[in-house]
Amino acid sequence: MKQSDKITALYCRLSQEDLQAGESGSIQNQKLILQKYADDHHLINTKFYVDDGFSGVSFEREGLQSMLRDVEAGLISTVITKDLSRLGRNYLKTGELIEIVFPENDVRYIAINDGVDTAREDNEFTPLRNWFNEFYARDTSKKIRAVKQAKAQKGERVNGEVPYGYIADPEDRNHLLPDPETAHIVKKIFELYVKGLRMCEIQNWLRDNKVLTVSELRYRRTGSARHPRPQLGLIYNWPDKTIYDILTRKEYLGHTITGKSYKVSYKSKKTKKTPVEKQYFFANTHEPLIDQETFDLAQKRIATRTRPTKVDEIDIFSGVMFCADCGYKMYAVRGAKTLERKHAYTCGNYRNRARQNTCCTTHYIRKSVIKELVLADLQRVMTYVKSKENEFIQKAAEYGNKEAEKAFENDRKELASAVKREKELETIFRKLYEDNALGKISDKQFVSLTSGYDEEKETLATKIWELETKLNSVAENKKDAAKFVQLVKRYTEINELTYENVHEFIDRIFIHELDKETNTRQIDIFYNFVGKIDSNEKPCESVSYFRQIGADITSVAM
Repeated sequence: MKQSDKITALYCRLSQEDLQAGESGSIQNQKLILQKYADDHHLINTKFYVDDGFSGVSFEREGLQSMLRDVEAGLISTVITKDLSRLGRNYLKTGELIEIVFPENDVRYIAINDGVDTAREDNEFTPLRNWFNEFYARDTSKKIRAVKQAKAQKGERVNGEVPYGYIADPEDRNHLLPDPETAHIVKKIFELYVKGLRMCEIQNWLRDNKVLTVSELRYRRTGSARHPRPQLGLIYNWPDKTIYDILTRKEYLGHTITGKSYKVSYKSKKTKKTPVEKQYFFANTHEPLIDQETFDLAQKRIATRTRPTKVDEIDIFSGVMFCADCGYKMYAVRGAKTLERKHAYTCGNYRNRARQNTCCTTHYIRKSVIKELVLADLQRVMTYVKSKENEFIQKAAEYGNKEAEKAFENDRKELASAVKREKELETIFRKLYEDNALGKISDKQFVSLTSGYDEEKETLATKIWELETKLNSVAENKKDAAKFVQLVKRYTEINELTYENVHEFIDRIFIHELDKETNTRQIDIFYNFVGKIDSNEKPCESVSYFRQIGADITSVAM
């Protein structure tokens, strides 16, 4: 291609940061300046490459990348920008373009306001200008970050989309209102999940009812493709992650949480999740879509979610049954063609003993036995709570205080140890910093020596916060007991166990190994909010024939 036929590239860029920092030049103004310069200097075949709303620290810009592709294809002879900062505010990458990429492709570069023209040999100060541009970007980013943090501390929404199921209040963007079109979808997702439906069944319901995916809905409402749109035939196909994100958002309880993520660097768009203890929490700021009990049940299932077996269903005791001796989950033992009366559970630690080189016993128990026992104990508890509510609340409080004291003593010791270690790390850091400042160790050595401690410090900080929170929140057992009472009152009676009612009522079930001397097996049942419940009645029992020992076995709920 002849030099006279090549393009004179006129590159324009303006970011949101520029506007917030008081940058006066608009894209239109830049175009006028660049075109006038080209005309005055007889530079022909002009073509605009534009990036509007893109930060200068990122070089993944559509307009810039298009121009660079044309540069590498040999289509461009000259690149002109209003100043160096329009090209970019990363002095390393900007320098690479000016000193390597453009010269290698015989491209002349001109920055009008900075007096840079690579056709001349007087550009010694160009690297220094690039450095100052990066410094400016860093300073601007710091100021904007401080403003956003101040807003987050006041409960104002500064980042992220409005949660699905809500819309921003037209009179106050920081206040959320239920979305008439999608609020019921959020409620339905929670309802189906708490009932025990598998993720694929929820996805099928959404698809069958032609519920648009979150990204597709936002695109249709705003016209912005900020998030990747699904293909036209997949606009009703909800990803697992989207549904799990909905199920874990506390905003649906009516709360506002800000400062949930942060950028790792002003040069990067990558974000990281802020530790929970450093987020800002504001309770009861808008109308809830989900009640606390439903939300807690969903979190419980998420924490203990189990993939369906070959029987193609989730077991009703999934996530709540554990070995009393090793604490490992009990696993269902069943087959697609096996009669339900032969379904059973066994200790997962024992099950994996060969692969993991661990040791425990089977703790084998038939599903029919545990179902009978749990149902009987649940009926006992419901009868007791309904007939002697005040007595139950008093006993639950006493039991909870005793259990809390045991746990608190261990937590106090653990907290003291963690605080001591944190102080030790502070001393180590201070000593290493002084050695680095005095030149006793190099920067590289300093980074190497402190990198391992950084992770330990973060872990310790989280642990200390969790322990302090636990110790400071003295168990409100009476309140919890009242929650359990309200739960019981929602049911007239329960004659059959389902995934939903098992997980509503039961926190954990511990299976003890069979006592072969007495042919008895102890089952510990802990209920949500209150733990064990003693009604001063004879414990529920289930008697079944155990073929392996040729005798009847008595399973007792304690």
